[in-house]
Amino acid sequence: MSYEQKEVNLRLEKYLLKSNQQFTLEDATASTGMPIIESESAIRELMQRYDCKLKVTENGDLIYDFTGLHRRTEKSFGERLQEFADWFWKGFKIFYRIVTAVFLLIYFVLFVVILIALIVGLLSQGGNSDNDSKSGGVGKLFLVLFRVFLSIFEWSTILGYDYTYRSRDDYGYPYKHYVEKPGQLAKLRKKRKSSKEEKGFVASIYDFIFGPVRYQPDPYANHKEVASFLKENKGLVSTAELQALAGWRRDEAENFMTELLGRYDGQAKISERSAVLYGNFSQLNRSANRPDEAPIIYYWDEYEPEYELTGNKTGRNWAIVGMNSLNLVFSLFFLAQPNFFAELEIPIANGPFLAQIILGTIPFTYSLLFFLIPAFRYFRLLPLKRKQRQENARKRLMKVIFQHVRVPISLKMLTQVANDQAQTEEKLKEEQVEALMQEVIQDLGGESSLNSQNQLVYRFDRLQEEVEEMSRLRQEHRGDDRLGKIVFES
Repeated sequence: MSYEQKEVNLRLEKYLLKSNQQFTLEDATASTGMPIIESESAIRELMQRYDCKLKVTENGDLIYDFTGLHRRTEKSFGERLQEFADWFWKGFKIFYRIVTAVFLLIYFVLFVVILIALIVGLLSQGGNSDNDSKSGGVGKLFLVLFRVFLSIFEWSTILGYDYTYRSRDDYGYPYKHYVEKPGQLAKLRKKRKSSKEEKGFVASIYDFIFGPVRYQPDPYANHKEVASFLKENKGLVSTAELQALAGWRRDEAENFMTELLGRYDGQAKISERSAVLYGNFSQLNRSANRPDEAPIIYYWDEYEPEYELTGNKTGRNWAIVGMNSLNLVFSLFFLAQPNFFAELEIPIANGPFLAQIILGTIPFTYSLLFFLIPAFRYFRLLPLKRKQRQENARKRLMKVIFQHVRVPISLKMLTQVANDQAQTEEKLKEEQVEALMQEVIQDLGGESSLNSQNQLVYRFDRLQEEVEEMSRLRQEHRGDDRLGKIVFES
């Protein structure tokens, strides 16, 4: 960036700080005293740093709206408070997992002692001809035990963020799910089961307490997807198309559009025929090769991942409940009987203290939290699961609306088409669709009315105009993404 351009950027930012947060390109040029090209570059720089919306007047003038002058990376008080809560929760999970590992070690030692006693008993039986085979089996078993021991300290319960499979939630919506770590003992089985069934017992314990890792998409997935979309569509994109790609609400899509304009050196354009605002990214459309482009996946083609309580099978959960209940019962016993060792005439120094604190209070607190944490998470997940279900249903409605944007569609027809397109997804009811559509018509600029048959009908004139205008603009666009022949090589 040249010295002159930096000066223009500073001048325009000062202009914004004077509360002149809505302006045209001509206003920016007049305030900086610099040519239009430099002013345009300064505006793009500001759009990368601050939230911005683009507005079009009835005369076709473009207004840049930086109201509030909110930095894109700036966090609100609520976001900072949530960030602090997240860090506290992470710290608590680390601490509690350490304690859990200690308790698992105790169980592990007891299990190994019992197992060794059984093995010694087995080896003491039979003749020498069987000893070699038994010794080999024992060696393999101890190797597995060693791996189980190591798994106690592996707090991540998934194989990695690149390993996923398709699962379905309670309402039949398919979604991406991380592959869980298989148990070491499961490797001894002859029949291989599915990824979810092979989750190890230790991983199941950690997931019982804190829940399984929910699938998280690439934070830059939307940017990559839009870049691929632009290359497939002559470098042109509208706000409605961003909504179709990423599911943004209208305000979010408008703000994302300005971020893209600044990030990818795009130009905000207004069509002459219908005054539709769109972004022109013709430069991004030129490339030497395109093998690693992100796939274009529309908002409605990828459902929301499920919020799971434990991700374990019922039998596995009951086994874990039984194990912790045993801890809880014994800790209550030692709390009620601090003189347990003295009554048995066992000579242990500080016996009452040992029974009350080490064998009573500490394991009781741990075991109580073992049940309270998932109980708290259960109630925390209830609204999140409702929101997930609503968002998935919204995806299905958005798909039908974009497919039938050129004609009004009744509530009955909208519900019917959405259900006809379903494979394993739940059947939507008209009452459910009507409630969701109240928000959708606001996001897409639609309206509802009653027809002559007293049926509720939706129409999306603005969306229809935007879709048709973008189709026309692409047909008329003369952009050429071919690089041409190489005429010079160093």
